Amino acid sequence: MRSHGTRRKARSILTKDNVVRGISYLLHDYNVGDKVVVDIDPREHDTTPHRRFHGRIGEVELVGRRTLRVAVMFGDKKKILQTRFNHIKPLAGTAQMSAAGANSR
Repeated sequence: MRSHGTRRKARSILTKDNVVRGISYLLHDYNVGDKVVVDIDPREHDTTPHRRFHGRIGEVELVGRRTLRVAVMFGDKKKILQTRFNHIKPLAGTAQMSAAGANSR
């Protein structure tokens, strides 16, 4: 008999070798409408999205004190993920990111 848990067949996704991440993910300000990438952090198991959403691009719908609500299109359906800041990262190359880079020059 095989178990059918939510973390089944997720070893390659949920293991990252020698990752030093720091706390910079907590310092980023997210706004409603920002594009983000779901990047599961295996070090924290609370509010971990399902492995099928790893690498998907979503849009921030609600910003809470410790969590974000992210809308991800999965086929023709819109799925809502409620997750913490360490399981997402901002999408590189968005207007907000490029504007911040232009100001630093």
